[in-house]
Amino acid sequence: MSKGRNRAQQPQNEPKPGGTLRELFDIPRAAIGGTLQIELSGNTEAIVAGCTGILEYDENVIRLAGNKLNVKFTGRSLQLKALDQTGAIVEGYIMSVEFFN
Repeated sequence: MSKGRNRAQQPQNEPKPGGTLRELFDIPRAAIGGTLQIELSGNTEAIVAGCTGILEYDENVIRLAGNKLNVKFTGRSLQLKALDQTGAIVEGYIMSVEFFN
């Protein structure tokens, strides 16, 4: 056997043994961690995944609960377009988004 023989190298993007499932399958942290994930469409719609309930609701303020974090939307003509066990859709003129415990 010669010393100059090429050895098979492992690909650089292989997960390390003992890594988390999230790292292994490249899953977003919000999908497993129980945190809120918010997708904004301009300032008129917000899709909130990981929402567990409503804390406050009127046309100027919508506060939603998450497992570890809560979120508050302020604006004008706000309404919940959809709500189910996994999330909500906030619609209206969104002026601010705040996070709180």
